[in-house]
Amino acid sequence: MKEPKRTDKKSINDESPFAFEPIIVDTVDVADELKRVSTVNNVDLKLIDFHILNISTSYYTPQDEEPKWLEEKQLNAFDDDSFFLNPDLKIDQHFKVEIFDKRSKVDTGILPNLTLGANKNLTKIVVGIKQNLNIKYFHNLEERLIEEINKRKIRSSILVGIREAAMREEIRKLVAFVRVNNYIEKDITLVVMEGVEPLYPVNDNFIEHFKKKVEPDEKSGRVDYSRRGFLQSVGEKEIILEYIKPQEGSPGKNCRGVYLPVNEPKIAHDGNVNIGENIEKIEDDKSIKFLAKRSGYVKFENGVYDVQEEMEIGEINFKTTGSIEAGLDKNIKINIKEADALTDAVGTGMSVESTELNVDGNVGSQANIRARLVRIGGQTHKTSNITADSAQIAVHRGNLEAKEVNIDRLEGGTVVGDVVRIKMASGGEVFGREVYIEELFSHAQITASELIEIKKLKGSNNRFAIDSGSSKAFSSDIASLKEKIKEYKKKEEQLPKQLEGKKLLIDANKASVEMIKDKIAELRSENIKPPATFLGKLKEYQQLINEYNILLKQAKEIKVELQHFNDELNSMQNKIFDAKIINYSPWLEYNEIKFKLISPEIEITYNTIENETTRVFTLIETADDGYRINRSSEIRK
Repeated sequence: MKEPKRTDKKSINDESPFAFEPIIVDTVDVADELKRVSTVNNVDLKLIDFHILNISTSYYTPQDEEPKWLEEKQLNAFDDDSFFLNPDLKIDQHFKVEIFDKRSKVDTGILPNLTLGANKNLTKIVVGIKQNLNIKYFHNLEERLIEEINKRKIRSSILVGIREAAMREEIRKLVAFVRVNNYIEKDITLVVMEGVEPLYPVNDNFIEHFKKKVEPDEKSGRVDYSRRGFLQSVGEKEIILEYIKPQEGSPGKNCRGVYLPVNEPKIAHDGNVNIGENIEKIEDDKSIKFLAKRSGYVKFENGVYDVQEEMEIGEINFKTTGSIEAGLDKNIKINIKEADALTDAVGTGMSVESTELNVDGNVGSQANIRARLVRIGGQTHKTSNITADSAQIAVHRGNLEAKEVNIDRLEGGTVVGDVVRIKMASGGEVFGREVYIEELFSHAQITASELIEIKKLKGSNNRFAIDSGSSKAFSSDIASLKEKIKEYKKKEEQLPKQLEGKKLLIDANKASVEMIKDKIAELRSENIKPPATFLGKLKEYQQLINEYNILLKQAKEIKVELQHFNDELNSMQNKIFDAKIINYSPWLEYNEIKFKLISPEIEITYNTIENETTRVFTLIETADDGYRINRSSEIRK
């Protein structure tokens, strides 16, 4: 038989038992030795591995005449941070290893997949162990796992056998689990070495917390320069300013034994701040905080910070101030003094928000105002929007929503309020609970839930309506009740079919269940245990009866709730019979009177005639369960 031909060079896929004899080396750099063996033997580095035979550890400081060698049990000396952190401490490790071709070895047991990881500073080294549902325990699994982890540490120039007591305990627990269960139930991460993380110094800093950033709009990505923080509002006990004191850091050392120094903190600010009587100072080891003693806005003048409640400015516009949004609950009062009839005191597109706002002049187009109390001495643009608890406006042409409204002259604007008082109205829409108008001209739409009162009617083509939905609170309640009634009616319609289905099943099984009961009683009298199927059938039948009874209870509860909701809705509806439309002057033609009912949703309308002397309009029920508008010339309070 011819002897096979040999070559000096081996390919990666060579199927011979081995490419080179195992080599034992003593080195400080195993990774470099592996590369050398790969090159010399022309074997791919992926096919080369090694066993750890021995690890020798020594340390040296300038005070030592020569390096000190430690046995394995002495390595816990490095667990002492004060010793380990010595900047002059040098740690060396020599490794005696056997380097071999992987193809020449036969695995005696399969290990789980391992991955080594580290944090940025290499002060914490972890190993990830993958879930494995097929792993089998073998006698030296613990030693093999520890060796595999240490081999990865050696390849990465991580110290071995130092500050790793926790790792060995966790590996012991894992192996004990595998021994019993023969699987690893989930991915595991273990800390295999932990150095000392440096504590970086804190540079001093002075923070003006009250200043709001100009943030880009979320949709467009553009900066809204109209909101650039002309006025910064704060609440009581809110932190306005803060001085962060400089703090020393502390050095660290990584898992390669490299010392990690830290710098001294930088000092660039002065912690001495001049404050007024409305700011308090609180100091601790880390910072000095300056807190508002009351709500208001932060004022910085002549090098002194303070909190004030009232501000006086000439005008609000894009060029000088931008929008001012101080909040409704900061007790800030803003007085805008611009009163020129040809100039807007609140400019185009500006937003103003404060507890109280007094505007001597006009409010421009697209302006938005929100305040508890608003007073406007000029006129509002038709595209302006105002929201307030109480509003007093000289000439209103825009959109207003407030609880209490007082307007000198309404010129086509919209008003939504609770109690609305208008001296003169020409056009416009008004919605409220009670609406009082001293002089009314033409083309206005006035809607109230309880009362409309006109002192002098001087025009036509006006529409007056009593509608419970015109009150914001009532409108929300009515919508909620109608939705609940709709929901419960749907449930009420579905239940009879469900009840009928359950009842049919109960009746169909009644006879057979009675027979099973008799049979069970007979078996028990003979001390024979009844079959489980009999008992299961009885349990199913009892469950069916329980479900039927639950549905019956639900049907009764739904009926009661539905009646309750209808009663509430009727109670709201009945208020319409107390509502009035009052006009103290003679009527002109083409003015419409309307009453709108909630349920049923119907409208009853009446059109006035020239010189009609009816003073009071109300809605009454007729004998045939209908409705009509009642007219009276007598005004009864």
